[in-house]
Amino acid sequence: MIKLLSFIAAVFFISSAVSVGGFSQTSLESFGQSNVTSEIKLESVNSSSNSDMATINVTKTVHCDSSLGIPSDDAICQFVLANVESGQFSIEVTGNISDSTSFQGSSNGTIISVSPGNYTVTEDTFDTMDLENQLGENAIVSMLTETNGDCTGQFNQVDSFQEATGIVEAAENHSCEIINTISVSQGSSPEEP
Repeated sequence: MIKLLSFIAAVFFISSAVSVGGFSQTSLESFGQSNVTSEIKLESVNSSSNSDMATINVTKTVHCDSSLGIPSDDAICQFVLANVESGQFSIEVTGNISDSTSFQGSSNGTIISVSPGNYTVTEDTFDTMDLENQLGENAIVSMLTETNGDCTGQFNQVDSFQEATGIVEAAENHSCEIINTISVSQGSSPEEP
């Protein structure tokens, strides 16, 4: 009986195989799996429906730190923060399946919809040379970047910020804050009396 069933299964298998260019391609219909396969494919195509989408609230914050500033460190930071705003930074979010989204940074946050899975938040590098020129020839201006919230900062070998990454599940709401601290040493405020 077992041999007979094996023989029938083998004949059935061979008869349902289709030869394509010398290779055999087996039809899954012979095993009653065509409906399951079609449903799985349909689900994967529709997996990024609106109900499955997740959101990330991306916030951009700028801080200042000054040492040896003239006339004071407070005057230097007031000048820096009056001239460097969150909106001067271009942010890009890339989700698991969705297209990337670019926007200007905001201290209030920008809500972006992404598909569930991995996401990456990057920003354009900010050129501090203009600030150095405005703060005097002795000024040394640098920027330290860190992240806060549901994302993790990724840095290169010399500790320069590269991107923030995270993983979000369907219908979750994440927050990702990118914080830039502009450090000024020996600056002289152009607005000093």
